[in-house]
Amino acid sequence: MRRFALFLALWPALYAQQAADVLKTVQNAYTGLKSVHIAATRTDTVIAGALVSEASADYELMEAPGGKYLARIRNGNVESVAVSDGSTMWKALPRQKRWAKIEAAGVADDEDAEANASSDEQPQDLYSSVDRVLIRRYPALIGVAQGAELGKEETLKVGGAKIRCQIVRLQAGPSLHELWIDEQRGFVLQHRQTSRRQLASGATATVQIVTKLKQLDVSGDFGEQAFTFEPERGWKQEDMLVLPGEGQMLLTGQRAADFALKSLEGEQFELSSLRGKVVVLDFWATWCGPCRRELPIVDKLRVAFGDRVQFLGINDEDSGTVRGFLKKNPYGITVLMDSKGSVHRTYGVHSIPTLLVIGPDGVIRQHFVGGREEKELQQAITSALGQM
Repeated sequence: MRRFALFLALWPALYAQQAADVLKTVQNAYTGLKSVHIAATRTDTVIAGALVSEASADYELMEAPGGKYLARIRNGNVESVAVSDGSTMWKALPRQKRWAKIEAAGVADDEDAEANASSDEQPQDLYSSVDRVLIRRYPALIGVAQGAELGKEETLKVGGAKIRCQIVRLQAGPSLHELWIDEQRGFVLQHRQTSRRQLASGATATVQIVTKLKQLDVSGDFGEQAFTFEPERGWKQEDMLVLPGEGQMLLTGQRAADFALKSLEGEQFELSSLRGKVVVLDFWATWCGPCRRELPIVDKLRVAFGDRVQFLGINDEDSGTVRGFLKKNPYGITVLMDSKGSVHRTYGVHSIPTLLVIGPDGVIRQHFVGGREEKELQQAITSALGQM
């Protein structure tokens, strides 16, 4: 009898540990993910008394190392597509037969804060929006989970295969989350989030968001053709195309956020200490083709403007990779190491190269996304110098 009583006393703790172990497999699955093709349907339902409204959207993400991705959202009669082969990005609105080509490489955030992972605030670009819904939210969500509990096991059908799932319930902030987790691989195959929301009318509504996977492939065997885009005949090419839900992400006219980073040589740099000078921030990476093409231009301008302008390259790779690159390509630009990606996130950098020209008053005078010719960059810097 005493043994049975002890077992009953320990049962809640053992049960909680089992839930924690299952969630650990989820973190490991998404943290180690390099290549993936995932498709899902997300349904948002709002219930306010007798009134019920529902909206559904289809999400698709194919991703491979080197900044390659295909992101797609279908929402009613609107379809948005973004594609990157690591050097070039394409955006398209297929049903409107409009598209744009951008000479920039796509980059992904290494991590999302819980506020971004569980709130209704949407990222600025299509790739980040899709990535957030299908992948990045789960490590962040589990990082703040409270009171995780195991539920019953259940079998789901995904891509024609029947997969045994362990259901875990957890609380994160004001929302209750239920995760159907693949017992073998640790991926979330279904996710139901329930919360309460105050409507503009003053009424309180129940909001339920259900995400169901239709396809999951982590083999990485997608082929290069998957990450290229070819418009159909009769489509209109635009100089710039802002997809539904995106912001233009242009920071021109805004005051540059302060930051402190160390250079490749270990010297500390604070942006605020450079007030009174024109500063050029160049976000780049060694693997980025457009960056490699633009770096010689930036370095040439650095020499031409001399001490009048401070050129800073912002890089989020490991220092050994950067040193090896600069040994073969001895550019004189000061490289600041943003290993945690904090400055990239502060400035909303999702594509590289991104170059900012900051005036002596700390206001961003020009914001370029994608490679630019020497004349255009020179004019932007000269204009900023005219503010002195």
